[in-house]
Amino acid sequence: MMEFVYAYAYFILYAFLGWVCEDLYCGIPTKKFINRGFFYGPYCPIYGVGALLVLYPLLFVKDYPILVFVLGVIITSALEYITSWVMEILFKTRWWDYSERFMNINGRVCLLNSTLFGIMSIVVIYIIHPIIQDIVMDIPFTALMSFLSAFTIGFGIDCVFTVLALLRRKQVFQKVQVQMEAFKKDFEAESQLRVQEAQEAFQEWMLSRPDLSERIEEFQSSLENFSLEAKKHISKAFPERHISTEIRNIVADGKLALERRRLNANKQAEYCELTNMVMIQDEKGNVLVQNSKNPNGYTLPTGHIELGESFVQSAMRDVKEKTGLNVEQLCLCGTKQFISSDNCRHIVFLYKTNVFNGIENEESKWIPLSNIHDYKLISGLNDVLEVFEGTKYNELYYNAQYQLKKY
Repeated sequence: MMEFVYAYAYFILYAFLGWVCEDLYCGIPTKKFINRGFFYGPYCPIYGVGALLVLYPLLFVKDYPILVFVLGVIITSALEYITSWVMEILFKTRWWDYSERFMNINGRVCLLNSTLFGIMSIVVIYIIHPIIQDIVMDIPFTALMSFLSAFTIGFGIDCVFTVLALLRRKQVFQKVQVQMEAFKKDFEAESQLRVQEAQEAFQEWMLSRPDLSERIEEFQSSLENFSLEAKKHISKAFPERHISTEIRNIVADGKLALERRRLNANKQAEYCELTNMVMIQDEKGNVLVQNSKNPNGYTLPTGHIELGESFVQSAMRDVKEKTGLNVEQLCLCGTKQFISSDNCRHIVFLYKTNVFNGIENEESKWIPLSNIHDYKLISGLNDVLEVFEGTKYNELYYNAQYQLKKY
């Protein structure tokens, strides 16, 4: 009984220490507090469980530091992999993804993290645990039991609220999926076409059916709830999470169809597609570029602005997804516009910054801005660079005949 009580106390302390380490590891580079806990309280239970799984087997082999390190790597990596897999199965979301890191296994574990966990196992066995053990043993048993009881009640309440939040999140995802599939099923029944081969026809079908207004309004409400989930604690705690591709495609198709329906209701409205492009410059005068295959050549990080998303936040998100860097203090230099063959106006917001942190991915490359024209650039990037210079032009405009005018 007493051994169980002490193990529970170790679980709590290591869960708290893990939470502190996670917050420091992720918060220092971004210069802001990030509650990395899956729960609302200041603890990461996976670290508590991991500590117990490491402590009790490895204390028996503590006379062999190399064996402690190897077993620590294996045990903690297995725990992280299984946790990632189970949570993705349950909630249709990958809460962390190491796919871009060196020597990873299905993006769930990677060499860097596993090595750090192995080192932490050595630190825990030889340095931290003896101190924690002395602290726990010095606490009067009745006082320790009172603390554990209070914690258990608070942790239980936290579990209830966290599970309810996850269930609501899952229900929102499932509702969006069911509603969109119902629309597509009705469309296929009437048109006898595959939606994947007739996306534009599907959007036109939604535009031409006033009897669907009530269902479409309900679907739009579901999409708004979907967007709100990204602003909640659990989503913010795992910025590298990835919602399943199936759900992302469903949401994208639904938002596009709703936007076209809204624009069609106002004949004076213009159909637009919004994107951004960011120039990141370091203190040495280099800019970050990416090698584009279609069209071929180097370009600056770009991305689409999602429906209802802030322009600046969209640019910051796209840079993170495309390059791995976190950027701040974006300065709007100008815009680029062109009209496509379907009469859609494409607007590109051009941002520049020299405030960033993190490590760029393998798809990105630093090149001197002074020699950028010596590299193969995508068509039109030379004109965009004139806007980034900020001395002559603020806007590039291509008319319907794709003739360029600079303002």
